[in-house]
Amino acid sequence: MLQHLTIENYTLIKHLSIDFEDGFSVITGETGAGKSILLGALALLSGQRADTSVLYDKSKKSIIEAEFNITDYGLQDFFDENDIDYDNLCIIRREITPQSKSRSFINDTPVSLNVLKIIGDALMDIHVQNNNLLLQNRNFQLKLIDQYARLQKDSATYHEGYKKYVAMQKEYERLYEQASTQEKDYWAFLYKELEEANLQAGEQQSLEKELELLSNAEEIKQQLYAVSFQFSEGETNLFSLLQECLHKLQSIENYNENIAELSQRLQSHIIDLKDIVFEITKLEEKTQYDPQRIEQINQRLDLLYTLQKKHKVNSETELITTKNHLSELLQNIEASEESKEKMANAIEEEKKILYQLAKSLSEKRQKALKNMETDLQAVMQLLHMPSARFNIQMETGDYLHASGIDKVTFLFTANPGTALQALEKIASGGELSRVMLALKSLISQKNILPTIIFDEIDSGVSGEVSAKMGKVMQNLASYSQVIAITHVPQIAAKSKNHYVVYKQIQQGRTFSDIKKLTSEEHVKEIAKMISNEKVTESSLSAARQLLNE
Repeated sequence: MLQHLTIENYTLIKHLSIDFEDGFSVITGETGAGKSILLGALALLSGQRADTSVLYDKSKKSIIEAEFNITDYGLQDFFDENDIDYDNLCIIRREITPQSKSRSFINDTPVSLNVLKIIGDALMDIHVQNNNLLLQNRNFQLKLIDQYARLQKDSATYHEGYKKYVAMQKEYERLYEQASTQEKDYWAFLYKELEEANLQAGEQQSLEKELELLSNAEEIKQQLYAVSFQFSEGETNLFSLLQECLHKLQSIENYNENIAELSQRLQSHIIDLKDIVFEITKLEEKTQYDPQRIEQINQRLDLLYTLQKKHKVNSETELITTKNHLSELLQNIEASEESKEKMANAIEEEKKILYQLAKSLSEKRQKALKNMETDLQAVMQLLHMPSARFNIQMETGDYLHASGIDKVTFLFTANPGTALQALEKIASGGELSRVMLALKSLISQKNILPTIIFDEIDSGVSGEVSAKMGKVMQNLASYSQVIAITHVPQIAAKSKNHYVVYKQIQQGRTFSDIKKLTSEEHVKEIAKMISNEKVTESSLSAARQLLNE
């Protein structure tokens, strides 16, 4: 579960640090106060791409860091596979630099965005307002069925095989069917360009450090010289003063053995200081402002940055991987007809294996459909939809796609006497919200979803329905940590923890921040939500009544 979140220099947030608790929490605040900013920051921890537009201060980097308790979540294998130190407290950090560079870390180990997305998806299920529209997507509907039936591993195994199969097909077409002479020449040009760049892993970081040192060489040299001068030269020659003090002690050391000991210690320190000053002098002489070397480094870094941008990668290591891939590609183009036939056979064999996986997945899905329909209708009853009916139609074909061989349609009606129709054609916005909440509730009971975050899932529903949605989220919090962004007092009243996002102005600039409310503040905030920001005795009474329900 999410325990702590720190955000620095991100859109309207200068610095934010907040602890989160288990159970059901709500986040409220005025429109535009910055609630969606929190979700945007958390989304970055799930691998979402970002650029310098998120920086409030364009001269500084943005840092988003979250701490998760991952005890008993079965993530040890993930950490082992990615060579990351495992700890029950998992710290995920994302940095966006003014140079549009993005860096991601898990427990201080640098990771790629793909790895960040895997851990982010395992730890957080973020439901933003437009996610309801995903219910209209057939692949998303299949994903929900897989989550309900606990078929994520089967689905992931199939999907990995499918990606491999598609990649093999594309490679075959590229090599043997669509690879024109012009394309081959272009690939050869790209490979030669990378080969001539003489790429070395870790070079960029080393050069950036050297450039920083050279760029500040004059200041470094000046300060080193000042220290050396202070010790050895000038009117206040520290060595002369220390030597004079030493002579004075030595002149009286025969009178007291303690003085003799102090004299020896001072002499030893003088020797050490002379050695230090000697090293400082050497370093000062060695430090030189070298504009020619700076120009060389800048040219080299420009080349590395240009190549990375050109190939859409983030490091020299990835450029080396790209070069190796191009090398293999060029070698394969020159492969014999025998190699072509061998590859075609491998694709066909992969297709057969993939079809068996898809068929097995389809059979398991089919077994879960009736129970899913029944369970979903039971939850919708709790959400003030007593006449709602839900049916899942699934057709199985021979065509392989990203989610298997199934085509699914969610059929729905909220009113008695009304025929079932495709969910996206008949359901209102409020009904879609309730269906999505019902699905999330079912899935959380069958799977480990450490943290579920809802962004105004109550949009488009009435106060009475909102109260029932709050109750469902409250029940959901017994399985997972639930955080809901809401404007509805009926939902806020069901929360165990209440946070408020607010704006403040410092030196003429607006910043967003967040705080956890006390019990008394909780009541007042709900009263404000009821009476449109004005706390009155009647709104306080209404707030207390909501809390007691």
